[in-house]
Amino acid sequence: MQFATRRLYLILLAAFVCFPLLGCGGGAKSIVRGRVVAGTVGQAVSVSPKDERLQEDGLPEMEVVVMSKGGSASQGRGVYARATTDEMGDFELVFPGGTFPSDVVTIQTSGEGVFTARSTAYMPTQGGSLLCIVIPRPGYVRPEQNRDPEK
Repeated sequence: MQFATRRLYLILLAAFVCFPLLGCGGGAKSIVRGRVVAGTVGQAVSVSPKDERLQEDGLPEMEVVVMSKGGSASQGRGVYARATTDEMGDFELVFPGGTFPSDVVTIQTSGEGVFTARSTAYMPTQGGSLLCIVIPRPGYVRPEQNRDPEK
């Protein structure tokens, strides 16, 4: 009887120690880096960081929103993360601990002078990058980017 009591005590102790850890999802945040470029089709794809298309000229001031399938960026429903591209067209999506989507998501890319692109995809994993391609609006002239930093 004493063995059964000790065993029950150890099981309960282990449960109380592990219980607070449930649902924490780890404290670390996940970061996905990517670039928005102009192309002939509007889509977002997961690519290797060595993909040549990531070297193309990026588009500044584009908004990238990652949301659940069927989510709404304008209403903020189902939004996991959002970011705006820098002057080189690069962005960084930050997912707080436990919120990185493991299922298919909708990625919306929009901005001045381009058609809004919405596509479904899986988020890149293990160091992958996200390449967002948008279609420029006909007749829109994008101001030249200053590629040389001022001295």
